[in-house]
Amino acid sequence: MSCDDQHPRCGHCVKADQQCIRNPRRSRYTPRPRSFGLQQIWVPVPPKVDFVDETPLLQHGKASDNRSSAVQLESPHQAQLCQPSNDGPLNITSPSLAEQTFSNEHIELSQRHAPRTPQDDSPFPTKESAELMRYFIDNCACFFDFSDADRHFAYHVPLRARRNATLANAMLALAARHRSRTGDFEPFAADRYYNACLQTMIPKLGDSTAIRDDELLAAIVILRLLEEMDVLIVGLDPQKHLFGTQAIIAASQAHSQSPMTALRKACYWAAFRQEIFMSLSTQRPFKLILPEMKPPQSPSDDWSWALRATYQCGKVQAFVFDEEFATVSRYLQLVEEIEQWQRECPMSFDPVYQETSRLGDSFPDIRLQSDCHVMGWQYIIMAHLLLNAHRPLPRVGPSHKQEMMDMEKVVKKDVKTLCGIARSNPQTPPASLVACMVGDRFDSESEQALLRDLLLQTELSTGWPTCMARVRLEQTWNWTRDTPHYPN
Repeated sequence: MSCDDQHPRCGHCVKADQQCIRNPRRSRYTPRPRSFGLQQIWVPVPPKVDFVDETPLLQHGKASDNRSSAVQLESPHQAQLCQPSNDGPLNITSPSLAEQTFSNEHIELSQRHAPRTPQDDSPFPTKESAELMRYFIDNCACFFDFSDADRHFAYHVPLRARRNATLANAMLALAARHRSRTGDFEPFAADRYYNACLQTMIPKLGDSTAIRDDELLAAIVILRLLEEMDVLIVGLDPQKHLFGTQAIIAASQAHSQSPMTALRKACYWAAFRQEIFMSLSTQRPFKLILPEMKPPQSPSDDWSWALRATYQCGKVQAFVFDEEFATVSRYLQLVEEIEQWQRECPMSFDPVYQETSRLGDSFPDIRLQSDCHVMGWQYIIMAHLLLNAHRPLPRVGPSHKQEMMDMEKVVKKDVKTLCGIARSNPQTPPASLVACMVGDRFDSESEQALLRDLLLQTELSTGWPTCMARVRLEQTWNWTRDTPHYPN
C-alpha cells in the first residue's frame, strides 16, 4: 500500500487508527563511503589470484589462450585509492569476447588497407621484372643521379615506368645486363628486354611529339649506358643511342618553347656526362655544350657545385679536342675557372680523411662525404689534367724540356689523385670509370699494376668491360710474360 506522505500520520494510518511507522527513504544517489571504517573486517585471500574465463566462447575453443597474469592484491590502505568510479554504471564484458571483437576489427581494417593488386597491363608483370626494377634503383640509377639531389632516375623514372612500357623495358634491359656482368644472372635476359623496348620506341621516334616526351628521352639515355657497357672501353662504338639522345635534345631546343621539366634536365645532364666519356675515349670534340645548362656562377648547394665541375670538364674537352678554337687566352681563362672552383667550393668538398701515398702504394687515400663531392672532384681534376696535358709549350729551346718535365709531373699527380679517389670511395662506381680513362702516364711497374688492378675491380663491381683497356695499357707499358705483374 503506497503512502500518501502526510505528516505526522499518513492518511491510511489515520483511517485505521494505528501508529504510523515509516521505513527509511531510499535515495537513488546516496553517496558511497569514500573510506573504510577502522573496524572493517577483511576476508583473508591468497596473495595471488588467477582469473579463469569460463564463458561459452572458451568451451567452443574461440577464447584467447592468454590468461590474465597473476595480480598482487593491494593492502587495505591502498585499496581505497582504487574504488570504482560512481560516474556511471559499470560495463562488464567477457575478456574473450572483447579480444574477439578487437581481432575481427583488426582483420577488417587489414583487408581494407591491403596494397592494391597491380593492374593486368603492368610493365612489371613477373617476379623477375619486379626484382630487376628494384635492382635498377639500387645498382644502376647511381650512374645518372650522382649530381642530382632529387635522384630522378632512382625515384621518378621507375615511377613513370610503371605506366610506360618503353621506359620500363629500357630499365630492365640495363639492370639485366649489369646484373649478368656482376653476378650470376641469365646473360640473354637483357636482350629480350632491349628488343621489347625497341618495338615500342621506334614507332614513337617518328611522332611529332617525340621531342617533348620526357619518358622517351629517359629511355634513350638509359639505353645509351647499356650501349656503352656492350662495347669495349677502347674500340668500336656504334653510338646509335648517343646520336638519338643528342638529336632529341637538339630538336627540342630548336622547336619547343615550353620550360624544361626537372626530369628532362636530369636527362640532359646524363647525356652531357655520356658525351664527356665518349669525347675523352675517342679524343673527338665535345658536341653537347648547351647554354641553358650552364650552372650559376655561385651555386647554392653541393649538387650544383658538382654540376658546375661537370660543365667545366665538358668545356675543357671542347677546347682541347678542337684545335680550331684553341687560343692561349681561352686556355688561360679555362685555367682560371678551374682554380676559382677549387678556391670557392664549399667546405663539404674537403676530404673527410686523407693520407698521402705510402711505400708500395702510389695512390693517395682520399675519403669524401657523398657522391656529388666525389664526382665533383673527379671532373674538376680531369679538366685540370687535360688542360695541363695540352699546355702551350715552347716548341724548341732550352725551356722546352723543363716545361715538358713540369707538365708530366702535374699530369701524373692528377692521374694518381683520380685513381686514389676512385679506390677510396667504392660506393660511387662512376668515379672508377673516370679514372679508367687515364693511365698511360705511369712508368713504374708497381704503379702500372695498381692501375691494372683498379681496372679489373671496376669491371667486377660495375659490369663495365675493361678488358681491352687493360690489354692496350699493357702494350703501352711494354709488358711481356716475363713482367712480374703480368696476368696469368
